[in-house]
Amino acid sequence: MLNFALFICSALSLGVAYFAMFKPLFLDQQAAYFQPVAEEEEFDESISLLETIDELESDFKMGKLSKDDFESLSLEFKRLYLEKKTKKET
Repeated sequence: MLNFALFICSALSLGVAYFAMFKPLFLDQQAAYFQPVAEEEEFDESISLLETIDELESDFKMGKLSKDDFESLSLEFKRLYLEKKTKKET
């Protein structure tokens, strides 16, 4: 009786191992269920600079930045933005 129980447990273990480990390797139909990966947008530094300028304006309006800090930082980011745009056009 002990040998029969050992045989049944071994067979069940092999069956579970087959379905858990080897069966997924041979399933090609499963790929259809996955969503296609969307292309990632390319990073554009000029857009990032514009967002930074907008964030500076928001911070200034909320009183987080002094007028002098806002003017110097926004001038610097606007200069960087224009440099990037002129390099991109040429």
